[in-house]
Parts: sequence; C-alpha cells; structure tokens
Amino acid sequence: MALVLVVMLFTLIPIRSGGGQRARLQEVISEFERAVRFAVNESILRNSITRLSIDMDKDPMEYAVEYGTSANIILPEIEDESRMSIKDREEQLKRFKSLDAQFSRVEEFSDEAKKMPDDVEVIGIASSYLNLIKADGKVSIYFYPTGERDNSLIFVSTEEELASFDIPPFEDITNTDYYTYSQTDLVNLEDSQDNKMKDVFEKWLKD
Repeated sequence: MALVLVVMLFTLIPIRSGGGQRARLQEVISEFERAVRFAVNESILRNSITRLSIDMDKDPMEYAVEYGTSANIILPEIEDESRMSIKDREEQLKRFKSLDAQFSRVEEFSDEAKKMPDDVEVIGIASSYLNLIKADGKVSIYFYPTGERDNSLIFVSTEEELASFDIPPFEDITNTDYYTYSQTDLVNLEDSQDNKMKDVFEKWLKD
C-alpha cells in the first residue's frame, strides 16, 4: 500500500524540464562564445571585417560567422524606422542588402548555418552599432582586424530563464548572467522579458 501511494504521489507531481533547458541554454551560450573567438581570429587572419549574424526570423533561429570582402567595408548608419517614410525605409533596406552581398559564410566554422534548439531563442540583441535592442530580423555583430569588436549584448531565453551574453569591445572575454523567471514573471512572460532586457540594457549602457 505504501508503495502504491508513493507511485501515485510522483504521478501527480508535474515533471519540469528545467535541468534540460538550462543545459541547452548553456550549450547555446558556449556556441556563441566559440563563434566570437572564431570571428575574432578570422578577422585578423583574413584582414577583413567579419560578423556573427543571427537570424531571429527563422524557425528555428539560425546563426553563422561571415567574412567581408575587405577591412574597409562601410557600415550603413542605423536610423529609427518609426520616423522614416516608406521611401526612406526602402532605401535603407537596399543599403543593407548591398552590405549583405559583401559577406560570405565561413564554412570552416560550420558547413551550414547553425540552428538553435526549439526551446531556446534569442529574444533581443543590442550593440554599439545598433544603439538599441533589436528583437527581430537578421542582426549582425561586427569584428575588425584590429581585434576590436562591437560592444554587444545578446539576450537568450528559455521558458524558465533569461541569459545576457555580453561581448566587450576591447577585452578578449565574454560575460554571461542568468536570471530565473519568477511565478509572477511567467504570468506575462513577454512583458517580463522586455522589462528585464531594458533593465540590463540601461545598466550595460552606463557601464
């Protein structure tokens, strides 16, 4: 009878996948660390600008390391689309398409674009180039032959936890902080994620 009660008790307890999600979250962060090191080395070896390009519109999300045709590629200025006319938006889109045409994927990093696990996603990217948090589209972090890179912040999330992955501009390191969602956060997860990203972003700007 005692054994039956124990079995019934465990049957009623919901099984959480947090351990697995944390492992996959850390695996994605480790892959981003590897991509950053690879992009830095490739930029110096090729004497050209390289970039870590993350496509947040793909399902599952994809990322790749890409190299440019030279070290003298001019990056278009980022403008606030909410204040632009339709014509201005079309012109900006053309400029970025022209920029993309100057980059090719580094096959030595991966034969094809890497795909993220279904339960892990990038929910925002900020950088010194963007000067804001971008939550959709294809976003790139740039690395230069001098060893400098965009001061960048990548927000990666599971259903239970948020990680902020920080890439300093001049240091050969990366930093990661983890934030576990509370039960209150989970009631409206998207708003909680936005608020946490803004808080971390504002502190990051001050530092």
